[in-house]
Formats: sequence, C-alpha cells, structure tokens
Amino acid sequence: MKLENYYDRIDQYHAGELSTGDRQNFERELGSNEELRQAEELYRLSLSALDYGVEESLRKDLKKWEKEGNQAASGGRIINLRRSIFIMGAAAAVLLLVFFARPFLMPAPSGDELFASYYKAPDAQSMRGGSVPQNALTAAKKALAEESYADAIEDFSRIPEGDPLYVEAQYYLGHALVGLKNYSAAKKAFAIAADSNESKFNEKGEWNYILACLKLGPMDAAVESKLKTIAQDEDSSFAKDAREILKKMK
Repeated sequence: MKLENYYDRIDQYHAGELSTGDRQNFERELGSNEELRQAEELYRLSLSALDYGVEESLRKDLKKWEKEGNQAASGGRIINLRRSIFIMGAAAAVLLLVFFARPFLMPAPSGDELFASYYKAPDAQSMRGGSVPQNALTAAKKALAEESYADAIEDFSRIPEGDPLYVEAQYYLGHALVGLKNYSAAKKAFAIAADSNESKFNEKGEWNYILACLKLGPMDAAVESKLKTIAQDEDSSFAKDAREILKKMK
C-alpha cells in the first residue's frame, strides 16, 4: 500500500477542506477502494493512538512477545518466525503511526514565523516606474520603495480622509509602518484599506491586516474566521495561503 498516494486526500477530508462534490466522491471511493479504506482507517487509528498512549502499549507487547518467544523457542523455527512476524508487525504499526501523526506532532508555527513566511512588501519597481501615474502619492511611494520609511509615513499621512487617494495612502502607509516594525499602527492602516470599497486595495488590505494580527499575538476567533472565509473563496488571490496557514495552525 502506497500511503503517500492517499494521505493528502484523507487529511483534506478530515479537515473539511474538500468541496461537497469531492467529499461525496471520496466517500463513494471508500466503499470500493480497499487500499483507500485501509489508509483512512489507519489515519483515524493514528489520531486515536496519540490520545491513548499506544507507544507504551506497544512497548509492553513487544516485551511480552519476546518472553513468550524465548519460552517456546526450543520447539524450532516456527515459534521464532511467529515472534519475528509479530515484532515486525508492531514495528510497522509504529512506522505507520509516525507517518500519519507527523503533521500533528509538529509544533504550530509562531505568529512571527507566519508573518515572515507570508508577508510581501509592495514591489518597488511598480511604485516608482515610469508608467506609475504622478500624483500626491508619488514622492511617498518613492520613499517607500527606497526604504525611507519615516519620510514615506510622513507623506502618506498627509492625505486626509475623504480624499480620493486616502485608501491607497493608508494601504501603503501600512507597509511603511511595517518597515519601521510598528505593527500595531500598520494593522490600523491596513484595516482602513480592508474596510473600503476599493477593489484594488481591500483584498490586499485585509490580507495584510490578518498578517499584522498574527504578528502581534495568537490567532483569535475573528482572525481565524477571516482566514476561513478567504480559504473558501476560490476567487481570492490569497485562498491558497489562507488554507496553508489554517492547516499549519491546527
């Protein structure tokens, strides 16, 4: 049985990540594919084993089988072979447990690690290239691209609420604040972009707001809910990343 052929689908099924159609197909295949059924049973067994201390149980069984084998070994090779089969079977069970439980035994990444993995600063070339429209944000974007964060923050902050450029300024202000490691203020700026009706910035604003939240502390219910919504939205640019974060935080 090649367990690696089934692991991802089984894991997605138990995590509720399959679409309704894929879930129904999976359940139908469980009834006809013996290898898949066995792999799914082993998956569930591995999770239960973590709770009931199977390692200690297997250790005791191995000692018991060894003792019984030694007592009967004088009768010939059959008993020794039987003992070897039992021991190899137990060893295989341990390997299967490790294979399936490995993703669940890994420590969840910290907010710092998640932020470092998924945060991306705006592309410098796109902010200061010749095709970029010249407006009140031009100097601020240039400063941001050159990592002159304090100057960028000052310039972005000059754009008042109600100005047509306000949402854009707040989005880039958030990135400038990240550059100075002021994640709390960056979170507020990203929230303004996320709550706006400007499609060019609200999706990116919400994603960076979530990352700032993770950077500042443990994932709370509100952030988890936002991640789940994004993960289920196949039209979102961040759906795949959201699914990855939710999986890592399980």
